[in-house]
Amino acid sequence: MFEDFTNALRNFISNKTRTLLSLLGIIIGVASVIMVTTIGLGATEDVKRAFGSSGLDIVEVMPGWSLRRTSEIEFNENFRNELQSSIKGIKNIFYINETGGHLRRGDLDLGLSIKAVEPGYFDMMSIKLDYGRFFTNSEQVQGIQKIILGTDAARYLFPEGKAVGKTLTLQLDEYQLGFEVIGVLELSESIGFESPDQNAFIPRAVYSGKITPNPRASRVLIQAYNQNITPRIQRDIEQWAAEKTGNPQALYIFSMQSILDQYNQITGSLNLLLTGIAGISLLVGGIGIMNIMIVTVTERKKEIGIRKALGASPGAIRMQFLVESSTITLLGGIAGILLGLFLSFIVVKTLNWPFIIRWINCFAAFIFSAVVGIFFGLHPAMRAARLDPVEALGGE
Repeated sequence: MFEDFTNALRNFISNKTRTLLSLLGIIIGVASVIMVTTIGLGATEDVKRAFGSSGLDIVEVMPGWSLRRTSEIEFNENFRNELQSSIKGIKNIFYINETGGHLRRGDLDLGLSIKAVEPGYFDMMSIKLDYGRFFTNSEQVQGIQKIILGTDAARYLFPEGKAVGKTLTLQLDEYQLGFEVIGVLELSESIGFESPDQNAFIPRAVYSGKITPNPRASRVLIQAYNQNITPRIQRDIEQWAAEKTGNPQALYIFSMQSILDQYNQITGSLNLLLTGIAGISLLVGGIGIMNIMIVTVTERKKEIGIRKALGASPGAIRMQFLVESSTITLLGGIAGILLGLFLSFIVVKTLNWPFIIRWINCFAAFIFSAVVGIFFGLHPAMRAARLDPVEALGGE
């Protein structure tokens, strides 16, 4: 077999143009498969990066659609207790209230979203401080008027820096409240569809006690013990709410993990389709190789006749041409993998996506190229093996 391999390389060198044309189909097909899978992985990772590393273990719940004027399920303490006892896998449940307002400091006026949060919210969302501190438990329970600013909000209101310890006025409709700044958040990536950099945070007890005297939350964040069970918890909450109210739309529930799962399913199907289309190039390349090998067998009848006359078996002749066809496709497979990785690297770096190589795909493309060589080289090899040595020498 090694001798057949070296003979194949010798034949390729002596017929460079024919060999190159034979390789093109395999190279294009393999490179297309590698590009589709590699670029798809980069795009998926970029979407995950856009969502942020945090938030994949969180289910968000908001009031759903109802024929009634009021929500069928109220986000009060009873709801929290019932949910915790009914759904397995829930680690924490946090209530949030949100309102729009204006933060003022002298002549500076910033309109933004004010989030009223509970203890543990920042840890759950993996939000870190640039400087200052978070709310203490007593500030949370007693509703002390303290405020934490996102990075963008702090830069606008305190361009000189050192916001901690200074006072801001929160304008809400017709009344005002004074807040002391106790912390500024570290610049962070978005968490799901939200960015804490442009928000301000206050204890939820301030909101429910002084801004809107109502213990009900506007939305609920439910943290799972791990992100793998997030979709299951989402389904369980939907079923629980539907059984409780008789309305399958009583709650609006979604999670970043379920959105990512749907995205992965869509991109997986799309990648499979594109890979199939790219595989057609391999098929066309294989047909081209079969035609070239048939021509090669015809051109080398004298060689085949001499080998048979000297005692070469049909199996040896068949192996010779199978090795030759497999070698050309393996070379095309290696070149296609390298070309595909190179072009993928250019594309993903141009789009500022992560460059991720899944080596199993490269290995599969390499093996598939070898299979193509064996499959499409089998007919010419068998044709060569069946040649009669007398007819082969006489035809030459």
